[in-house]
Amino acid sequence: MIHSNAKPGRILVIRLSSLGDVVLTTPLLRRLRALPRRYIIDMLTRERYLPLLDCIDDVDNRLVYPDDSAAVKTLKRQLAGNHYDAVIDLQNNIVSRSIVAAINPAGVYRFRRARVNRWLRIHLPARRGKLKTPPPVAEGYLATAKPLQVIDDGLGLELNVDAVSAQAMRKLLRVYHAEANLPVDIVPLIFAPGARHNSKMWLPERWVELMRRAYAAGFESQVLIGGADEAGLIESLQSQLDFPVLTTAGSINLKELTALVSLGRVLVSNDSGPMHVAAAVGTPVVVIFGSTVPELGFAPFRCPAEIVQIDGLECRPCHPHGRKRCPRKHFRCMKEIDSKMVMKALLRASGVEWSVPAAEIQR
Repeated sequence: MIHSNAKPGRILVIRLSSLGDVVLTTPLLRRLRALPRRYIIDMLTRERYLPLLDCIDDVDNRLVYPDDSAAVKTLKRQLAGNHYDAVIDLQNNIVSRSIVAAINPAGVYRFRRARVNRWLRIHLPARRGKLKTPPPVAEGYLATAKPLQVIDDGLGLELNVDAVSAQAMRKLLRVYHAEANLPVDIVPLIFAPGARHNSKMWLPERWVELMRRAYAAGFESQVLIGGADEAGLIESLQSQLDFPVLTTAGSINLKELTALVSLGRVLVSNDSGPMHVAAAVGTPVVVIFGSTVPELGFAPFRCPAEIVQIDGLECRPCHPHGRKRCPRKHFRCMKEIDSKMVMKALLRASGVEWSVPAAEIQR
């Protein structure tokens, strides 16, 4: 698009957390870049998500929200000096509102969560069938900037794969394949068994069962990913498998994670950030939903995806973002999802559902 020769405006987008939410901003950022008037687009996030912004072309300046209170004051003064035409506050909480108040921009556009719909969906299960399904969060982000003439292009999430990171991840896979006596060019399955909240995590023993089924079905290259805080879980899963698995918990950064996921055949994940990364790089996704539901707005966005969940449970969802433990103490939403269900979804996502002997799926 040819932009006007007028002096560019300036927009600040605020999304401080979390991994998935930052990825969900990419359609909005893409459409801000496509506006007839040229804007300098700044994005503010927490330091741990900063490498992810390197994978987004449509951000001009990547800004870090610090943990230190003195540094926050300095940041606010710097932002106020940028004289923003608009601030798009996608966080919309007490922290982001204090930032906006200090900046005093010409225009402020805040993301409005479907709080009433979520409350009714959680607390009044008898009314769920009558509730409208709110738009996906990524569409909500786009709608937030509608007054700026932002128009949805109908496309999905978008992350670029850093070339250096991709080279490093290909080397990592080659070493793993060589040590496991696998073909060097075999495409791995990628498993993300972690989540921020326990009630969003499928049972560890089911992950082991699934990986064994996948291996028996011919998926011999398998990778377990997760953050440093999930290293214990991943090491435990690896120790229960009798075939080589590559693990990366806490050992790669977000740019490398994005590159690694892009090299996968399918990503199998809980309702967590990695599924949005996969959607943004074009890797098919299998998502396991437990205490949360796709209707809350966080389903894989406009991408090939298989969703595995237990329908009809009166207690789902129990919270918009998951809980530390099941409030009913039965955890049926995850316990009733068995490895056969997820394996069938994995086969559909991988496009080989008819080529695997049924005995390998059902046993």
